[in-house]
Amino acid sequence: MTLLNQKRVAFCTFGCRLNQYDTEAMRTLLEREGEFRTVGFREEADIYVVNTCSVTARADATARKTIRRLANEHPDAQIVVSGCYAQRASEEIAALPGVSLVLGAANRGAIAAEVRLSPPGAQRIVVAPVQEATKFLEVPITEMMDRSRAFVKVQEGCDESCSFCIVPQTRGRSRSRDPERVISQVHELVESGYSEVVLTGVHVGEFGADLGNGQRLLPALIEQILAIPGVLRFRLSSIEPSTITQDVIDLMAAEPRFANHFHIPFQSGSNEVLARMQRRYTVEMFEDIVERINAAVPGFGFGTDVICGFPGESDADFQQTFDCLERWPITYIHPFTYSIRPGSEAERFSDQVDGDVKKRRTRALKRLSSDKTMAFRQNYVGRETEVMIERAKRSGETVIGGLTDTYLRVDLPHAPRDADGLRVVQVTGVSEQALVGELVQPKG
Repeated sequence: MTLLNQKRVAFCTFGCRLNQYDTEAMRTLLEREGEFRTVGFREEADIYVVNTCSVTARADATARKTIRRLANEHPDAQIVVSGCYAQRASEEIAALPGVSLVLGAANRGAIAAEVRLSPPGAQRIVVAPVQEATKFLEVPITEMMDRSRAFVKVQEGCDESCSFCIVPQTRGRSRSRDPERVISQVHELVESGYSEVVLTGVHVGEFGADLGNGQRLLPALIEQILAIPGVLRFRLSSIEPSTITQDVIDLMAAEPRFANHFHIPFQSGSNEVLARMQRRYTVEMFEDIVERINAAVPGFGFGTDVICGFPGESDADFQQTFDCLERWPITYIHPFTYSIRPGSEAERFSDQVDGDVKKRRTRALKRLSSDKTMAFRQNYVGRETEVMIERAKRSGETVIGGLTDTYLRVDLPHAPRDADGLRVVQVTGVSEQALVGELVQPKG
């Protein structure tokens, strides 16, 4: 089929790394049909696929705003909406102007067929009950849009019952990917030129618990990935504190290609609040994990998530959270202003926190995060470090830079346009957004 006959498809992704992988899966499924080709989201397209997040009310609102804008600017295009918001509130999404197809979590594998059945104006809802999402959707992804790092999804869904969360209702029960399929995909990605692999999933630490004898298989999977020639850096996208084993910590300490970076959701520094959230750890348990990691990997990059203003959170509860984050070796904080998620257990809690109080607490953690990040960056000035080169859009311009193994952004303003791969960089300074550095030329 010629380019003129192919339908142009543009993708917009909101939310987590998992959503980014799901977008890549849908793109791959469409492109392999031969009648679709991917274009940039700001380009003119025949089909716009919006992959939504529903972690907060703000995420829902952002998705709705984007969909309305697409319908206004491209009235003749098909608009396809997928993701957690689409699964949670399919009729609400279908009622938005211009939406041709709402696609559920268990239906993404049939995106090509469903798109053909959903011309502009169709308003079709193809959302099976999430209980039907029982198998891992295997898609042969060998390239990532606009990324030099390869995200590899190894697990989907969640069996936990956190009272603030609706992931089990939008993604289904926990299910692991076949380890052999994971290793096969990593081999293919390396052959395609990727040298950093990032494992992602809803509950990565539970990988393997639903396979065979019920044991978690993450450490063994990491070792297999690191044994693949061409993998120069390995990273975990996020991992729950209750699943960080000493084996994983020791592996990071012993293996220089295992990026010295953990993103571990904290949520609250109050044991009372954690209990109401139905989290599976206490503050003391979390602190023990942090201390063990810091003893094994001093100076590691440490990011976390925190919910501000969960029902019943008092000023004293929040102060305990702030104090923990202030004294721990945190390098960045993602604070979320609590919002009621329809269908969550916390939706029924009566002791909601005032909106202005929630926002004030969020602002306080954003300031703390900024201070922590800047202090961590300052430690790198004058040092050499390895950076995985990426190209990012900022203020409409392409910026060449990349990430350190500790997840610090480094801008390389004087790097050649064709720079790529894992390169040694001399850090020369710090900006408001990143470190600034220069490539170190290899000795000839």
